[in-house]
Amino acid sequence: MELITGNAAVRAAARDYERYSSDLQGDQDVRDYKQLPLEVDPPEHGAIRALIAPWFVKDSLATHTHAFGKLIAELIAEARAAGGIEVIQELALPMVVRCLGVVFARPQDVDEWYSWGPDTWITDEDGIRHGDHLDRYLKRTFDELDENPTDDIFGVVNRAELDGRPLTRLEKYGIANLVLAGGRDTVVKLVCGSLSYLAGNHKLRESLAADPTKIPDFINEMVRFLTPLPMMHRVDKEQTTDPADPHYVWLSFISANHDASAIECPTEIRMDRGANPHVGFGYGRHSCIGLHLAQLQTKILLEQWLAAFASWKVGEGSIIHNDLAGFEHVPSRYERLEIVLD
Repeated sequence: MELITGNAAVRAAARDYERYSSDLQGDQDVRDYKQLPLEVDPPEHGAIRALIAPWFVKDSLATHTHAFGKLIAELIAEARAAGGIEVIQELALPMVVRCLGVVFARPQDVDEWYSWGPDTWITDEDGIRHGDHLDRYLKRTFDELDENPTDDIFGVVNRAELDGRPLTRLEKYGIANLVLAGGRDTVVKLVCGSLSYLAGNHKLRESLAADPTKIPDFINEMVRFLTPLPMMHRVDKEQTTDPADPHYVWLSFISANHDASAIECPTEIRMDRGANPHVGFGYGRHSCIGLHLAQLQTKILLEQWLAAFASWKVGEGSIIHNDLAGFEHVPSRYERLEIVLD
């Protein structure tokens, strides 16, 4: 499959939706519907994105700052009492799903969301990649909403219209799937990578603790370096002669984020980059709708963590590195990360 690489080329392709189309269905082994609005092109993309955007804009998320801070403080207090923490299961993932419970006004579903684990498609229940658990949740949720309407995010989606018609059940599933499955592994990886890096860099750790206004720049740099979503595919319409046999290309976000022609010393974590040209949250019309949520919850977590702990050590860990040529130094995912508090 063709790769589009480099910062400039990836940005250009991500903007050119007329040639490089998002009108496709991914994860065909675990779902039979598109994630929306991710897997459609404008103008449909814009209409669906506008439907759920109110839950993800900065001003709306800012109203949840206190609630986020309170639930994160509880997780950090548990870590302090225990003298350490396993970052994925006891810190990052609980933070993600509890914050979603606040944003989506569905606290009753948080425990079920947590049970799906950091990778929505592979649960601890059986360790096999499938979407049965998510499909059961979606069917049950929208069945209940048909009988008892609500004003939370899924209640609004259930009543929504597109081009003057009600959304189909599969379109509702596609939207709910995206906001539940998308982003959790990104934040888990970002938290793991950040705490791992800061554990061994006392000067930066002390600098961020002394001046928390620098934390957003650190988060941007970690997103760039880690590139939680290394690649995303598109359909190249110019190269597709038969719609039944689309010509796929991959936008290599990781190559864009490690392009030395655009980013000086890309293998280093640096706080002096200024305007950071990373595409860790995608680029163009299909940039990640949840990027402000990911940034805010990670910012609050790091602020509280650095205020609570002057130092810590990384204990038992299982880091899987990329097998992409040239990027083996970048963690692909964290399976377990123990932190021991000093």
